[in-house]
Amino acid sequence: PSYEPFKTALQAYVDQTQPYRKQAAQEAEKVPGKAAPAAGAEQSVRTRQNALADALRSRLRTNAKQGDLFTPTVTTEIKKELASMFSSPQRDLLLDELAEQNNTPPNAPAPTINQRLEAPRVPPRLMEVLPPLPKQLEYDFAGRSLVLRDVDADLVVDFIPDALPQQTPTSGGGESAAKPQPPGAVSPLPMPEIRGGTVFALMGDSGSGDESQQAVAQAMLTYFNTARHFPFVVMLGDNLYDDDYTNEFLTPYKPLLDRGVKFHAALGNHDRDLEIHFKPFNMGDKDRYSFDEGNARFAALNSNHPGDPEQIKWLDTAFADAGTKWRIAFFHHPLYSSGQHAAESRDVIRPALESALVRNRVNVVFSGHEHLYERIKPQRGIAYFVSGGGGRYLYNYRPSEFDDVGVSDHHFMIAEIAGDRLFFEAISHAQKIIDCGILYRTQDAGAKPDDTTQKWLAQCESLRPAGVRTTHQ
Repeated sequence: PSYEPFKTALQAYVDQTQPYRKQAAQEAEKVPGKAAPAAGAEQSVRTRQNALADALRSRLRTNAKQGDLFTPTVTTEIKKELASMFSSPQRDLLLDELAEQNNTPPNAPAPTINQRLEAPRVPPRLMEVLPPLPKQLEYDFAGRSLVLRDVDADLVVDFIPDALPQQTPTSGGGESAAKPQPPGAVSPLPMPEIRGGTVFALMGDSGSGDESQQAVAQAMLTYFNTARHFPFVVMLGDNLYDDDYTNEFLTPYKPLLDRGVKFHAALGNHDRDLEIHFKPFNMGDKDRYSFDEGNARFAALNSNHPGDPEQIKWLDTAFADAGTKWRIAFFHHPLYSSGQHAAESRDVIRPALESALVRNRVNVVFSGHEHLYERIKPQRGIAYFVSGGGGRYLYNYRPSEFDDVGVSDHHFMIAEIAGDRLFFEAISHAQKIIDCGILYRTQDAGAKPDDTTQKWLAQCESLRPAGVRTTHQ
């Protein structure tokens, strides 16, 4: 849709208010002690905010009313775009994001022009269909109302009542229903519902383009539809064995892609370097990159060149400002493994990368390459997982002294990060639990498990195969 008149009106608002923003900033500069970590610092911010708010109320917008900026034409177009999003396959993830941040009680007051309002921001997924705003303004939600808020004055400038469509129990999209499941399939174990938690999936060595890949992809979709929604998937390399973007990626994962699930890939030894430019892999044209999700920093490496000095130098900066976030590295070749590449792990990958991972206080490493599942006992403070059962033919598992769990089966992984806890599951193509447990980022985090943790651990214990112990580190 064309929002040119709306953009013009927004720019006019900014131009009219700009002199008063400067005056408010000048008033804030007069506050004593504004640069000190004390009360004066907050007073300076409040002075700026209140000075502009007073100007808007008493001088510029004394007669402002709902619909001044959100004209009927603009309102119709925005409602149409929002309705389209909520009738699309992305609906499930949109509802998750709104539920996570929109706590407006049913009896909360409606937005009022020129008044302050406690309201959460619009989720990034919905921002994609809304017209862009100048930096002085932002979108918020109050219940089902879309609010236009002045950032500096913290006042409601305009709003659209009932902008969000009434929610219905049906899912959008034509492929929401899971297909018939393989013999022996069971109901997945959902990750616990923890506010602020970050749920994601992982898979490695998936790009085979055959029935095994399709079975794992279907199991992932079933988990998404029946257990927990995951907004992104970490790919552990060998994403496209035959350089076939359609049959080895776009087709098997189309239902997840349609739902808005993002994929973050690392390169494997069967991948072409050109994959870094494939937009659905979200690599940003780089073979090493990092991104933040929730309480975690993820760093992807190119283990085809494990000893590359430039890559090690980059790794030494990747977690520099991660603070107390989980530090998670993912790449293709494992440092520890018990499959047919065990010697390569021991003699090449481990000497090249282990010191840098330890030096940068990485908590967890996920890799593929071995076509099996393996959980390694913590090595020098780092938890290691090998998850290479995404579709390619399987390898035999040969137990090693550093193993906690090893299984030769096609599978994917699900993880949830909630504060200093990381819940994990390895799930077979038949949706059976291969392994599950919890890691703790600090010793204190695991000292007294809460009821949610204990309940989930009990479920995990009842479902895991005999001989596989529940991790509780």
